[in-house]
Amino acid sequence: MKKRYQLAVHVSCWLILVGWIFTSLQSSGNLSFGKSLDVIVGLAFMLLLFYFNWFVLIPRFLAKDKVLLYIGAVLCSLVVLALVRSPLDYLVFKDYNPQLQNIYTQQSLIEHALGGLIVCFISSGLKVTGNYIRNERRNKELENQKLAAELAFLKSQVNPHFLFNTLNNIYSLAYKQSPETPDAIMKLSLLMRYMLYESNDALVSLEKEVDHIKNFIDLQKLRLREQTSIKFNIEGEPSGKQIAPMLLMTLVENAFKHGLVSKNEIGIILNLTVKEDSLLFSTINNTSSHKKREFGGIGLENLKRRLNLLYTNQHQLTFEEKEGTFYATLKLYFTDSQK
Repeated sequence: MKKRYQLAVHVSCWLILVGWIFTSLQSSGNLSFGKSLDVIVGLAFMLLLFYFNWFVLIPRFLAKDKVLLYIGAVLCSLVVLALVRSPLDYLVFKDYNPQLQNIYTQQSLIEHALGGLIVCFISSGLKVTGNYIRNERRNKELENQKLAAELAFLKSQVNPHFLFNTLNNIYSLAYKQSPETPDAIMKLSLLMRYMLYESNDALVSLEKEVDHIKNFIDLQKLRLREQTSIKFNIEGEPSGKQIAPMLLMTLVENAFKHGLVSKNEIGIILNLTVKEDSLLFSTINNTSSHKKREFGGIGLENLKRRLNLLYTNQHQLTFEEKEGTFYATLKLYFTDSQK
């Protein structure tokens, strides 16, 4: 289909050029049999040189960065063109043009060589520009495909990581034969529905992400009871905003995973501040005073990578550990489509 389209464009351009030349000759009163024949022969040589450069010289030399060989091949082609075209003009047009006295003249050789050079220049410019546009389009498509595949891979890592932690919590309740196990299973079903159906979109409403966090906290509270203080403070209005799914949840899950190693009164504190053009989300949790924490792990590493892919130059993510307390802060700037 693309080849047919390209062929149609080339044929149309040449027909337009021929029509314009003959229309100009007719309007100026110079249209005659000899002039028409001259135009046809000139166009034939122009076509030959144009596509010889297009299909042979450029792919063989210029496309392979053999610039000097390409220049040499073009110059040789121009010399051959001039040497062939000059005697042909003399034999064919001497009866129509009395000024043609010799087979080879300096003027005719120079004119044919310069005309051929212009044809090669136009042919090369169009070919190189077309190749550049096609390569850029192909590179963009490959980049988009790579981005989509990488995001899908990262997301596939986040979901099992979250699921396994939650199943461990429910297993603890079931092992203790807690009557709250059915309620925990129901909470898990809500979480799974969000992950399997709603989080497949590139963006979800911030309200749904917040509800997802609340469900997760409720599920954790079923297991923790009163052992740990959990606070989720929301300032601003989440409605009308959109965010990539499971970004905030990664920090929440990380806080619960590492924030239960101590009985410090701080417990787990989640703060969300929503503004018109940005949001600020922070987690504060206990951490072990006996072991130096490394800011890594599959959850946080995936979060960093997804932020770099989805919010390039539109986010700030910081971690800090101080006196047995771990602080994680994420600031996201909304684009116009996310407000």
